[in-house]
Amino acid sequence: MSIRIEESAAAVVVTLSWPETRNAIGPDEADELAGAVRDAGERARGAVVLTGEGVFCSGGHLPVIAELSRTHTQEQIRETVYGRFQGMIRALRECPVPTVAAVDGAAIGLGLDLALACDVRLVGEKGWVQQGWARAGLVAGTGGVGLLGRIRPGLLWELLSTGDRIGPGDCDRLGIATAVEGTAREAAVERANVFGALPRDVLGHYVRLDRDATWPPDAHFAESARIQSGLIASDRFREFAQRVLGGAATRGGNRP
Repeated sequence: MSIRIEESAAAVVVTLSWPETRNAIGPDEADELAGAVRDAGERARGAVVLTGEGVFCSGGHLPVIAELSRTHTQEQIRETVYGRFQGMIRALRECPVPTVAAVDGAAIGLGLDLALACDVRLVGEKGWVQQGWARAGLVAGTGGVGLLGRIRPGLLWELLSTGDRIGPGDCDRLGIATAVEGTAREAAVERANVFGALPRDVLGHYVRLDRDATWPPDAHFAESARIQSGLIASDRFREFAQRVLGGAATRGGNRP
């Protein structure tokens, strides 16, 4: 188990800790995270704080996804994207208390989608985000297009226009996340303590009403999985993965 679950006053902090891959996520890690979020949601009085050790999350684990592309049919890939990768997003959607993303370090691609799926997003002085998917020839398979629309219609195009990392100031300006001094983790725990002063049942009602009003419909996630499965199964993606992983192996690693 490489996810830490720690109680801190009214918060339960869920920390991704796969330093060898910069917290990249494959299907197994997605299953583990979904379970951790469900566990934390039952225990937290104020909020579940999602964060990462070193970085928030550097995206999908490319070697594992490349293996899926080589060995699975398009339908099997779709089932994996919808059932397992999106399963951790649904765990955040179903959490009975607010979820707070504490972004210290990188949140790229799937990592950005994880942050967007949280009710509150805070970015620390060393935090930054990047869309990431398009450069790999993929769409936001974990619902990122709809989750960006939850914040502001048209925000997707601003992220695609730059393609570069977006630091704390621009995250705040665009509404992606609130910039905080110091670490986002500390600020997120403080926010959870504020929420924890409310009766838990009342807090839960606000959570449900807010998500009912803003969350993308399941049809959006199903369509994202359908499109993504076709792209992952394509020769273009396999060639991309081979180029990136071949270069990484030359440099002594397995990440872009």
